[in-house]
Amino acid sequence: MEKRLKNIGLLCFWTAFLIELVIVMVDKSAYTNPYESQFFRLTFVLFCIKAATTKYSAKEWGCILLFGVVAVTSYFVNHRDEAVRAAVFVIACKDVDLRKMLRVILAVTLAGGVVLFLLSAAGVFGVFALTTDFGRERVETRYCFGMGHPNAFQTMLLMMSTVYIYLNAKALKPFHLVLTGAASIAAYIFTNSNTGLLVMLAVIAGAALLGYAEPLRRGRAVYILGAVLLLLIVLFSAYGAHVGADTPFMYRLDAILNGRFRIAYRVEAARIENWTLFGHPDNAEYFDQGFIRLFYWYGIIPGAAYILANLYLIWQAYKAEDYCLLVIVVGYAVLSIMEAHLISVYLLRNYLLVWLGYYWYRPFRGRQEPEAYFWQPKRLLGKG
Repeated sequence: MEKRLKNIGLLCFWTAFLIELVIVMVDKSAYTNPYESQFFRLTFVLFCIKAATTKYSAKEWGCILLFGVVAVTSYFVNHRDEAVRAAVFVIACKDVDLRKMLRVILAVTLAGGVVLFLLSAAGVFGVFALTTDFGRERVETRYCFGMGHPNAFQTMLLMMSTVYIYLNAKALKPFHLVLTGAASIAAYIFTNSNTGLLVMLAVIAGAALLGYAEPLRRGRAVYILGAVLLLLIVLFSAYGAHVGADTPFMYRLDAILNGRFRIAYRVEAARIENWTLFGHPDNAEYFDQGFIRLFYWYGIIPGAAYILANLYLIWQAYKAEDYCLLVIVVGYAVLSIMEAHLISVYLLRNYLLVWLGYYWYRPFRGRQEPEAYFWQPKRLLGKG
């Protein structure tokens, strides 16, 4: 019976996982999916089934309850369901193979990108290149290869490249780094997307440094530095939400960032003095500064929970000597200064949720504890 339940749960999990990945690629295309919300409900139910067919210990239930309350409260206040969906997804990831999830992500995303490229190149569907003023005060032609915007293509390439590097981290060779770097530079020639290229080169440099400097990756210092850098990025984003581009320093910096802070500051509710604990249903505007969008959409408490989750991943990276995860967490934080790719309604645009799904229950495995399904709480108390 238990094996059958486990198999049912895994079938539901992988079905929902694949649907979420396809939804991401459809969003990147020129097609508008009229059934998107229905698919979100379907994947939510499937992830719930996986969670219901998974055993959790009392401490794991305590963790589930704590973050579940935050997610559910967020939903009832701001009417956005992403926090609840993300929480259920992370919970459902227990006992699912991390590397398998990442390999599936890489395969499906790569396949989807190739399809969009071919369709747009053939003129069948989607735009292959755009000629317009991209906010740089000049008209230019930049290639998006069917993904709607050049930055979208370069960012998706960045995300795939980080997964590729992670999957090869245990036997990292110069070939892996050269391949990802060459792919990013080749794409940049056509997209002219500075953000994606610079973040990718930084990730490659960080992975090379820690991959080949064993004493450095085994020590605490680099992980502490990563955590500090993450917090500084968040604090800097909060400062930008307070002043916009109204100081000489921020004005010059924001000119380099193509107006990321200036555009966010135009939205009055996105200014730090107007942030609320759980956001507001009217907070629905889109802009590219990721951390400001995080607190604007979901509020201070869910935003802080997300930052703590990032810090938790860095801590787990230190404990597991998972140096590549450290580089990716910090790299994604740098990306979020300029792009809000990770903060969206699409769960599997944010791969940090996958790593969080793998690591969230690790601290509770130090000692054998009784486990039970959601409908068997008496077993945890030794009564079943």
